[in-house]
This record gives sequence, structure tokens and C-alpha cells, in this order.
Amino acid sequence: MNLSLLKNFIKNYFRNTKFYAIFLLKPLKKEYIDKKNYTSSHFNKGEDYHIKFEKLPGRKIMWDLEKKIISDFIDNKEINNHLDFASGTGRIAKFLEKNNKEQYLLDSSKKMLEYAKKILNSNKSTFIEDDFTKINLNKKFDLITAFRFFPNAEFFLREKAMKFISEHLKYDGILIINNHYNFWSIPFFFSRLTFRNNGFGMSHKEIVKLVKINNLKIYKYKSVGLLTHKDKSSIIPWNFVSRFENYFYKKKSNHLMGYNAIYLIGR
Repeated sequence: MNLSLLKNFIKNYFRNTKFYAIFLLKPLKKEYIDKKNYTSSHFNKGEDYHIKFEKLPGRKIMWDLEKKIISDFIDNKEINNHLDFASGTGRIAKFLEKNNKEQYLLDSSKKMLEYAKKILNSNKSTFIEDDFTKINLNKKFDLITAFRFFPNAEFFLREKAMKFISEHLKYDGILIINNHYNFWSIPFFFSRLTFRNNGFGMSHKEIVKLVKINNLKIYKYKSVGLLTHKDKSSIIPWNFVSRFENYFYKKKSNHLMGYNAIYLIGR
């Protein structure tokens, strides 16, 4: 049988199922898996979401590593203003608060922003509760961050978000984003092979495409999370996971084997 015909048969027969992601090695669209849209899925999250980064062992390890990578990427760059896109409860903004003169938090969730107001310096913080697809901030930023947004969002929303971000980034500004569902990471690859993953994720290729069509460029990337993508439980002791991840972060993290890939992007 002609290989192209076989591929098309598999593509048409298994489309919208997790088999599609396994056989064709391509992430499924979020809307095929999760019927909730990104915006509504975050409306009722607040403090309960924020404390997961302090309480859940897997997420705490990742957050500690994310802070190190963000600091590496910023590298003493002078930041007058910072936009935390899809800011949630202000976790990223709080960490970077000391590095900038003013910061803007943009999110559609009232509950998340209410919690952010409790932990941030109100004198330098502006909180914007709105749908980014319907507004223009009429301002450009030295630094824009977008964490835990892109792989969670629908395809069309990813494209609109990167366009919005590009339009609000200064010519010499920097953008830092993460992909915590890195499709080709070791943990997600093995979870697909054992049918414990429904084919959801976002590939490096998709990130590259989003960046390129908005006239941006990837300068660096690092990934962490080689052993497990779990937050609560792991067959590997968490102490070992922490030591292992920190060891490889120090030695070499400019690869895409970890499930959490973090990108430094600019013009």
C-alpha cells in the first residue's frame, strides 16, 4: 500500500482521538479533548490555585526551577515596565516585582486578580480584568511574561495571544513564555505510549511557528521536568526528583526533553 494513502487513512480514521497523537506524532487540538474553553475554565480559580505552587511537591519543584530560568533570561536587564499576560494570581509578577518600576497584570478571571491584589505592591501594580481579544493597552513593555497559557488555550486563542503580545512588546523588549505540556518531552512521550495521555500538548514546532508569523525570534530555551510531570504523586521519591532536576538544570538544560519548556523571545 502507498505510504501516503496509509497515512491519510490513519489521519481520517483516528482524527480527534488519542490514537491520532500516538500514530501521527502530533498533538491533538485542545477543543477535541476539553470542551471547556480556556477563559471559562479559570473563572473560579483563586487562592486554591496559587497555593498549589507552594504545597504540591511536583509543582513546587517546577516553580523553583522556573524562577531560576527567568532570572537567567532577564540577566540584569533594566525593566521599566512589565506586562504579565494571563497573570492568574500574580505568581510571576510577585517574583519579578523587585525588578521593575511598574507592572500590569492582565487576566479575565476576577477571582484570580483579587488574590493577586493581596500579594502585590499596589503602588506599582495595575490590574486589568478583561478579555485581551477585545482591548488594546496602548502601551509597550520592556518585558512580557506568559506562563501556563499557551498549551492550555485553544489554537485560535494562541494565535491571537501571540499577535497581541507582539503588538505590545517594545522593539528591544523581551518575552518569556513557557510550554508546560511539551509534546516531545520524555514524560509525555512515555505517557502516550502507555495510553495514559490523551494526546494533548504543544510542540516546539508550534511555538516556532507562532513566534515566526509575528516577526519574533527565539533566542534561548531551556526545559526542566525530565523524570515526571506529576504534581502530587510519583513512583520516584520527590527528594530524588528535586536533586536530579537541579543537577541537570546546572549542567545542561538547553534541550527539549523536559515537559516544561521555557523560551526567551525577542525581535
